[in-house]
Amino acid sequence: MKINLRGKIREFMQSEEGKVGIKSPLTLGVAAGSILLAHAVVSTPQAEANGQCWVNAHCMFPEHCHNVDWEWMIPGTCH
Repeated sequence: MKINLRGKIREFMQSEEGKVGIKSPLTLGVAAGSILLAHAVVSTPQAEANGQCWVNAHCMFPEHCHNVDWEWMIPGTCH
């Protein structure tokens, strides 16, 4: 399953939560604070097997954290 993450980011940035938190085009405000997005890092089955996911996805879209080819994500650990 693939998700149009850039579209999701655009939606978020246009939402009230996004407008409050944005400091630059590459930064999204989320409840946990602003997270800088890194370009073109893709989740792998190996990372999934190790219990890792992408912290941005985990914060913003936890239901889509696993088994997705993410763009604009930085590696993090799922808890």
